[in-house]
Amino acid sequence: MKKFDPKRPLWLYKLREYLLLFDGSSEEERMLAYRYGWHTFSSNRQHFEDFARFIRRRKWFIYLSLIYPIILTFLSLLLAVSVLTIDVTLKVPMALIFSGITAGIIYNLIGHTLKNIRETGIFLKYVDPTEKLANFREFETLDFQDREGAQHFYENMREKRDYDFSEISESSLDKTEKLLAIDFLLGKPGTLNEMINKLCMGPNCSLSKEGVFRVLGEILSASPSNIKKDISGRVKEIRSGENLSPKRIDQLRNVKGIFSQAKLALKAFEIDRLIDTAKRPRAGLKNGVDYPKRA
Repeated sequence: MKKFDPKRPLWLYKLREYLLLFDGSSEEERMLAYRYGWHTFSSNRQHFEDFARFIRRRKWFIYLSLIYPIILTFLSLLLAVSVLTIDVTLKVPMALIFSGITAGIIYNLIGHTLKNIRETGIFLKYVDPTEKLANFREFETLDFQDREGAQHFYENMREKRDYDFSEISESSLDKTEKLLAIDFLLGKPGTLNEMINKLCMGPNCSLSKEGVFRVLGEILSASPSNIKKDISGRVKEIRSGENLSPKRIDQLRNVKGIFSQAKLALKAFEIDRLIDTAKRPRAGLKNGVDYPKRA
């Protein structure tokens, strides 16, 4: 959806909210608007409390905006009754028709907005991270382009069905897979190793590589020597996609599963392409036999 452009600045998102440009006709679209709003606030290093305060304050802007069409309707009716030189029996029906048209326009403009205002309180209670952390985490994994996921989330919210931490599968990645996932997140193959080198070789840094590997070993429950071997060699070799054993391909599939669960589709697709490359026969192979290349 073009209106959920993640690169828009925070002030433009707020303006579009005030102009009711995110108030669609479907409940799932409003859920996507909430998710898009939180993404924008989070990208600007603001807290969920700031986002919640904004969407609460937004309702008062909507209520105030009702004053203008009400004043317009009142003045129009007054004009129809007092100024027009037609028979009085025609003035009242005309005033009623005109006010009915005005009321219809107002309803079409803000009818869904008023419904959304009523549901805002329900939404904020449902995803309050201090009380409903599992709900909040599920909300954060919702992609703001995923209408089907938004509909499912909305239905759970209306039925007051809370998510459970058991529904959020615990990570079962081994040490190599965890380092591989971090390397994929950072970008090109070997980025994790490059980052550690920059940390330890910077002029203003007193970190040692052994110390970094020891800390990573504590975090990932592995020996520093094994962490070092994976970061300096294995992860980069796996990401090259060449001569991968079935075990390495299974590790890639496990990492892909984590990215898919987190709705990082592009990263999951990147791993899919790497697996396809690893399965493709190399140049020089024929029927599983490695023939020497011709000069």
